Amino acid sequence: MNTLRIIVLGSGSIIPTKNRFSTSFLIEYSMGRILLDIGPGTIEKLRRRHIHPNSIDRLFITHFHLDHTLDLPALIKIRMFNELGGPLQNPQILNIYGPTGLSSFIDKLCSHGGVYGYLSEMMGNLDFLRIHEVGEGLVEESGNLRVYAVSVEHYNGLAYRLEIDNVSIAYSGDSIYDERMIKLAEGVDILIHECSFPKELLLGKHTSDEELIEIGRRTKPKLLLVNHLYPAWEGREKELEDKLRKNTECKVYVVKDMDIIYV
Repeated sequence: MNTLRIIVLGSGSIIPTKNRFSTSFLIEYSMGRILLDIGPGTIEKLRRRHIHPNSIDRLFITHFHLDHTLDLPALIKIRMFNELGGPLQNPQILNIYGPTGLSSFIDKLCSHGGVYGYLSEMMGNLDFLRIHEVGEGLVEESGNLRVYAVSVEHYNGLAYRLEIDNVSIAYSGDSIYDERMIKLAEGVDILIHECSFPKELLLGKHTSDEELIEIGRRTKPKLLLVNHLYPAWEGREKELEDKLRKNTECKVYVVKDMDIIYV
């Protein structure tokens, strides 16, 4: 495959709307498939796209909130079976990257005595999982893939910059306006950034439209993909898109679930 594809598996919040549910992006590139976050609904969206979860090579988690992680136990269990539902003796390796506390988070889910402890009992161990607790700087380098991370202000959150097949992609996860994110994303080809609420309705540690304008102006991506919309934006997507395009001079697209962006 010569074309990099970004498939939007989830572009909203924990509150479902007509076109959006919790966060997840799939990146398909020349060497494999990468997931960015894995909120509820991710596995179903993969099924709709005829993509088997066992084909995922790497998962990058930005933080541990359920709208970004809830389908992780399902992905781990699916990894234990072949396409006919029979057991796999040697499941394919899955590399999972995330903030400090990732190992403990997965232990509490899947290890003996965990919430889904039967998963460990089924396999005896979960050696097919490779857990990477990452800090800041270069966190992965393999072939034509390099991934960098920075901390952002959102409950132990991370943002990532991926350089893949000569394409640079920055992904904010959830975050307030953060200088570290801006530095990470400077000059990228594609910036995927949250815009949870309009400025007048902003809640929590999130980004509003006014703040995203400033982020776009300073980072100057070739394409700004806007995601993580709460229902407050329902029916106002074109208004948001036009406002961002006018004030950032970037190409802007407010994504919805199941969109595909070809690069």
